[in-house]
Amino acid sequence: MNPGLLLPIGVVFMLMVFGLAGAGKHIQVIELWVDQLDSPQTATASALAPIIDCMNRVDRDTRLTYQRAAHPPQADAEPEVQTSLPVGRYARVREEFGDNNEPQARLILKDVCAPTITAKLEHQQPDSPLIGMTAEYLSSLEKITSTLSASSRLRVFGEVMRQRYEEELSRNGAAYIALSTQLRNALALEEQRLRPAQRDLLEARLGQDLPWQLLDYMITARRAVEQIDSGVRDASLTPKALAALTAAVQRANERSAAFVERIPDKDLTDETLHLWYTLRAPADDYLKALQSMLQDWLEHAPPQQLSDDYYLVTRRYDALLSYYNRPARNAF
Repeated sequence: MNPGLLLPIGVVFMLMVFGLAGAGKHIQVIELWVDQLDSPQTATASALAPIIDCMNRVDRDTRLTYQRAAHPPQADAEPEVQTSLPVGRYARVREEFGDNNEPQARLILKDVCAPTITAKLEHQQPDSPLIGMTAEYLSSLEKITSTLSASSRLRVFGEVMRQRYEEELSRNGAAYIALSTQLRNALALEEQRLRPAQRDLLEARLGQDLPWQLLDYMITARRAVEQIDSGVRDASLTPKALAALTAAVQRANERSAAFVERIPDKDLTDETLHLWYTLRAPADDYLKALQSMLQDWLEHAPPQQLSDDYYLVTRRYDALLSYYNRPARNAF
């Protein structure tokens, strides 16, 4: 997304050579240098991107796997109870939580969550607390993944081994969730600072074109779920605030739709346009979840219903983000 940046052919050649050689840390440093030629915001976003990629592609599914192992469905439960988002609290299939085209987390962990994911950040901001947080998280991720891999052998475990597994799952799982949450929150603060600056940079270069529309929508969608989450946790969320957040998401969605409608001779091979169409269904599902939560609150629904609504809003946002991340990562 750096249309004003012309790369010298020598740099392109170096990237190809390092890529073929598999020198992951070196190529990240060169990429960081190239990004710094563009803007400080681009360089910082580039430094954080490998860490965010790990969280998006591996952490989501690892969390789901852990929650399922820690709170397995009862054998006599009805299938719809086992798979329902609000009732079951987890899904039997990954499709309910978003894009299912990614390989399973355990298969890509070593590549996507390698120790080198902080290489760019170490060069750009060597004193960043995110470096230490990420290292702790990666260590915990490896432990919980190892523990979860043993769950497939539970049937042949004796009682002593089963008890040991459950103790290890509880210990490693609690540590993993705590470190995962800590890192997610820290990255969220960085993204809150960076994304509006990136949006302004896009507008200065391209105007409010489709890339701007997409980023503006995703910023608005994220701001809504974060403010709802914060308001639920400290009991400060009101129907008026929820209505304003829901309306903001709807407006951003409608603005992008109106922009696309005005594009003549749409080229469906265009990556940005393809991404916009990819997001239509999950964006609609997210908006419907927000509207349902607001409607139930205005109709004085019982607390359990509102709790289920809140849970569904967060899951629909997670699904939206998963559908955004892979095409956006490949395109931009």
